[in-house]
Amino acid sequence: MTVSEPIPVPDRSAEPAAAADFALQAAEERFIEGMGLALEEDRLPRIAGRLVGLLIVSPQPLRFDHLAERLRVSRGSISTNTRLLENMGVIERVTRPGDRRDYFQINEQPGLLQRVADRFRDRQAMAEEMKQALPPGTDGGNVVGDRLDGLIRFYAVLADSLNSMLAVIEEAGGNSRSGTP
Repeated sequence: MTVSEPIPVPDRSAEPAAAADFALQAAEERFIEGMGLALEEDRLPRIAGRLVGLLIVSPQPLRFDHLAERLRVSRGSISTNTRLLENMGVIERVTRPGDRRDYFQINEQPGLLQRVADRFRDRQAMAEEMKQALPPGTDGGNVVGDRLDGLIRFYAVLADSLNSMLAVIEEAGGNSRSGTP
């Protein structure tokens, strides 16, 4: 009978950390997918929502190719959706000295809610302009005038409500005039 090497005993000291890492990774994946579904409900592409989710949980800006790899989608889809989110002011493109690649991160001051409130004000003004263009004597008491009055009130209430909400967020110490989706 020969003496064999001792059977190595696995070092279990790292297992709690590994389990915590796995739990965090699983939570991140659920969050990323949840953001995709949430923004899809808001009529944006699911990939755009997943991009937002990934960039929210990423402490560092991420390279274009890393976004495609992590979300398992084409570079074309990443290009289309990063452009959309940049135009909305939700994410921003950043660079690093000596590196020609583009990186993306969440815009910490996106002002998204303020832009929505501004769009409501623009639509309110458009309805008011149409109402003023109605022939004299038809500005009230007719179907078109009544519809325009309702639309003007609707957009005014939405814009006022968003501005009130933004003031509360600002007072509570949130990002000034922000609102990440």
